[in-house]
Amino acid sequence: MERDMNGIRDEIDSLDAQLVRLLGRRCELSVEVGLLKRQRNLDPYDPSREAAILEHLASLARPPLTGAMVEKIFTEIFSMSRALQKKKTVAFLGSEGSYSHQAASSVFSQDARLIPRKDIESVITEVVAGRADLGVVPVENSTEGMINRTLDMMVTSRLYVCGEIMLPIRNCLLSKSTMDKIKNVFSHPQPLAQCRRWLMENLPEARTTETSSTSDAALAAVRNEDSAAIASALTAQIHGLAILAENINDLSENITRFWIVSRTMVPMEGTAKTSIIVTLENTPGALYHAIGIFAGKGINLTKIESRPSKKNPWEYLFFIDFQGNLEDDNVKAAMEEMTSYTKDIIILGSYPEGRRLD
Repeated sequence: MERDMNGIRDEIDSLDAQLVRLLGRRCELSVEVGLLKRQRNLDPYDPSREAAILEHLASLARPPLTGAMVEKIFTEIFSMSRALQKKKTVAFLGSEGSYSHQAASSVFSQDARLIPRKDIESVITEVVAGRADLGVVPVENSTEGMINRTLDMMVTSRLYVCGEIMLPIRNCLLSKSTMDKIKNVFSHPQPLAQCRRWLMENLPEARTTETSSTSDAALAAVRNEDSAAIASALTAQIHGLAILAENINDLSENITRFWIVSRTMVPMEGTAKTSIIVTLENTPGALYHAIGIFAGKGINLTKIESRPSKKNPWEYLFFIDFQGNLEDDNVKAAMEEMTSYTKDIIILGSYPEGRRLD
């Protein structure tokens, strides 16, 4: 048995050494690619190529190796490779440990300086002003719907979406105190809504106070002895809070979608999701006809959300997500035909459809 164990370990050591040599060679090639990209004024971050590689490599996995394992490994390798080409600055909502920080870290763990900002407006402003190359902002939660502040800021900022991240949300109750002493619960409006029933059943007398991020909620819980925060387990670790209850979401399947936003539209090849903002003409059937165009072109709508335009009373904007690339012929035809029923179309961009992070 001991010889068998030693033999297996020897083979593992040999494979590990091979992996390091191969990674070293991959890094050398990444440096060469970076030089060529600089000569051609191309961005090191190429989400469409990375998505295509991940899809291909995940399909090669065989048990006990899974596609999800392959994706996690190579997402880290991609970030490492981009770091050898050019470092970025990426703004995110909250501080270290917030869900936005976790989302940003999942993609830009090695190649970016992650800068925390107190609210969504500040993240967007950093990108618009050029102080950050990219921003990571929450746009939708699977149980509570769209994040209206993000939608409103995307209308006025005229930034582009170059990627999305699907992060499972596992809310926890954090505090320095015990459950029986909690009088106030702090959190961002979305987690408070996601845990509304749990709070009513377990802390019916406690007040709820909204904060701009879950990390700010944790800081409030640190400062107030009789308070708690709804945030992640990582946030508890960072701020030295005890976890009084785990996974307190009212619905177990709770995912937040984040957008990666940029000042420039990133070219997208192959299969994609596209987001646009449409202002319709105030005529009978305008929405019906506009949506019908997508069906007629065989394009699947995945989201339509209305928001007040804030320009004219009772004028609405429609945020539309659909499966398709702006370079696809049927998408080009649909966009052209839509001009007959719209006052304005803002193109947010085509980007790889996000994979759930586990």
